[in-house]
Amino acid sequence: MTQSRKMQKALEENVISLLIADGFVGEYPNYRKIYQDRIELISFHKYKYGNAFYVLASVAYPNREKEKQNVDYNYFQGNFKELVADDCGGLRYYLKGNFGDLFYYTDVYWCGGALGYMGISEEKAKTYKRRWYELRLQKADENIYQKVCDQVKKKLPKIYKWWAKMGK
Repeated sequence: MTQSRKMQKALEENVISLLIADGFVGEYPNYRKIYQDRIELISFHKYKYGNAFYVLASVAYPNREKEKQNVDYNYFQGNFKELVADDCGGLRYYLKGNFGDLFYYTDVYWCGGALGYMGISEEKAKTYKRRWYELRLQKADENIYQKVCDQVKKKLPKIYKWWAKMGK
């Protein structure tokens, strides 16, 4: 099983199950909870450079006039039942990760400057030789997936607080 799949499985069991118990529906990585006046959205997106993800929350108001729905119609042309957090406009909330906005589930090195953080896959870590300017910030082991889920769960109330503010 890949690291990505292990992380997805851990999220589904430890974090997403809580959202579903709270009335969210959807499929990994996108979930929504529909209210009479709004739709609360949350997504667990893979980082394009691998071994990390970010959590994005948003809200949409389908009953309002088009300009006040918080939907980016340049990209979204579909049904509100298929709406995802990325389809929304300016009202977005990025959960702070363990490294910036990202939750890494692998070895992480600080490379400095514009390079920033670098995740090293489980396979690559076996033979990886760090460069003189790299500083290892996180060492992954078999517990990394649970640790990351615990971090997300601890920070999840911030999203609920933000949604409550958006619901007023």
